[in-house]
Amino acid sequence: MQKGLHVIDVINEWMGRTAGWLLIPLSFLVLFDVILRYVLNMPTIWVWDVGVQIQAAIVVLGGGYALLHKGHVSVDILISRLSTRKRALLDAIMYIFLVGGIAILLWRLSISAQYALSIKEHWTSTFAPVVYPLKVLIVIGVGALLLQAIANWIRIILTLIHGDEAARQ
Repeated sequence: MQKGLHVIDVINEWMGRTAGWLLIPLSFLVLFDVILRYVLNMPTIWVWDVGVQIQAAIVVLGGGYALLHKGHVSVDILISRLSTRKRALLDAIMYIFLVGGIAILLWRLSISAQYALSIKEHWTSTFAPVVYPLKVLIVIGVGALLLQAIANWIRIILTLIHGDEAARQ
């Protein structure tokens, strides 16, 4: 089981690091648009749409990475005073809602992506780029987030059952 959890960690680590590299083309894209728009007075119709798609890719591909590295918001002032097992119990209860919510989100996003793929959906902007590849990418990112949430949940349950050492092995 630990090998499977490690594989999920590696996948989310890779996806998060890969998504981080997308900041470079996004930065150049914004710089390019600013120069064209404000220096040369030549606004573009496509940079906004492409920029939004890159930003969405960064966010969804980085979700599992953030969960892996405990990068999401937490109210540490309350739970830091609890023992390891009490903290694990509270986390286990909260992860029920997290995993359930992400599973429902993934289900609905999968339906939306499948429909977008079937009609080769485009955005309704002036540039009108295809949107179905982004919707499929969102499903992949949310799927990786769900897997990471399940992996973390299993580790929390192992901590509850066997103590802190079992979750680390």
